[in-house]
Amino acid sequence: MASRACKPETIYESKTVDIQHCPDCKMMHLTMGSITVRMSEHHFTQFAHDISRGLFELNSTHSSQPSLRVMM
Repeated sequence: MASRACKPETIYESKTVDIQHCPDCKMMHLTMGSITVRMSEHHFTQFAHDISRGLFELNSTHSSQPSLRVMM
């Protein structure tokens, strides 16, 4: 059985995270410093939604700070 090498492509990069997608294994690769997390496309979508909701809730409880409300 032949296996293909994982060749992720960067879809977003910042000072804190590098987000890559591998079309071969259909996985998302999130690299934050020395930590890399791999997850399915579906799990990544749910994770991004949860992070957005968490940021929204954090900002709504800290009304003295400028709002960064983000909802997907």
